[in-house]
Amino acid sequence: MTVQDGAARADERHAEGAAGRSAPRAAGLLPAARFGADGAPVTFYVVRHGQTLFNVMGKVQGWCDTPLTDEGVRAAEALGRGLAGVDFTAAFSSDSGRAVQTLDALLGARAAQRGESYAPPETFPPTCVPNGPSSAIEYGALHPLLCVETPFPLAHDPRLREWCYGDLEGEPGEQLRAALARGFGAELSFEEHNRRLPEVADVLARADTSGRAERFDAIERRLSGFFAEAGEAVRLAGGGNALVVTHSFVVRTLVYLLDPARVNDPAKIPNASVTRIGYDGHAFSLAEIGSTDWQR
Repeated sequence: MTVQDGAARADERHAEGAAGRSAPRAAGLLPAARFGADGAPVTFYVVRHGQTLFNVMGKVQGWCDTPLTDEGVRAAEALGRGLAGVDFTAAFSSDSGRAVQTLDALLGARAAQRGESYAPPETFPPTCVPNGPSSAIEYGALHPLLCVETPFPLAHDPRLREWCYGDLEGEPGEQLRAALARGFGAELSFEEHNRRLPEVADVLARADTSGRAERFDAIERRLSGFFAEAGEAVRLAGGGNALVVTHSFVVRTLVYLLDPARVNDPAKIPNASVTRIGYDGHAFSLAEIGSTDWQR
């Protein structure tokens, strides 16, 4: 996939069909913020957070948050041990508590496996500060923090949050599925929802009465901005591997944007799994998706 110079955004919008459903759209771009002759390739290790209380309870969890279960912590630590042989030049996470907890458990276990120490900073500022409400948020530049106990910069970034589901947040998953069935006019399979991912976000946003649920273009814009900036920052600093801890539908969105033919490979993104994305200053490329083989 090629990318454009500057902070270009995919400008396709979803045409509304006669039944109120958006028409199929081409996969969007993940644009580079800026690229030059210098720098080296980057590989993002994109990790879904460990299992949480709401995952077990089957409740909708986007911008709302619950802690990791014991199993969630165990899997994050197992992943950290499996990544002990990978040298990272930077680590990022969503600013949601479950992603932060996963990052800390992962890096702690990884450091122990390597005979190193890790202590998360007492204050861990986000890479950027929201400047507006909900899906209208505008973001600034990356501001990673170099910690004494970690040989690479760390940052929390709100652009890596899960989709916001508005008034469905914290509700039983059955309510989300019912909202989708009403919006599409039929009950569709999980795989079909994945293939029509932009429509899924827009159906939920139209049904939301709180005004907080995000349309797909807003989700795409914040993820594109993060990966453009992070990719260039790491590449121009010498390249290498960057750890990113985020959420299930963020990973699904990245897959859809990069290679929509693989959007159901696998159909569901497992907790504490790794999806790898390469970036060379001109293109993003997708490797394995949702792999749990890294856990040890």
